[in-house]
Amino acid sequence: MVVQVDNPANKHMHNGDTPVVKTIDAPGFLPKRYLYSDYEAQKRYNQLQSDIYETQKHVKAPDRRKFPTVLKIVLGAGAVALGVIFRKDIWKFVSNIFKKPPVSP
Repeated sequence: MVVQVDNPANKHMHNGDTPVVKTIDAPGFLPKRYLYSDYEAQKRYNQLQSDIYETQKHVKAPDRRKFPTVLKIVLGAGAVALGVIFRKDIWKFVSNIFKKPPVSP
């Protein structure tokens, strides 16, 4: 097999001058297996659920109904700016609403 060390495409695949040769070792032990009865498995499951529930009780829930402060500031500044720009038109509109209607003969 010919190794092209000088090829820039193969620089990241070069492992050095000597290849690493190892043997595969079998594990020294097998994982211990546990057998549970249905009652014991249900008991352990309920304990796990209880632990999760108790932990979640101490966590503060996120406040999803709160309106973002940045949007309050932007909308408030926009409303003030529009009020300053169109103050005469707004005053005419409000005065026309509260004007007494003409009396018909």
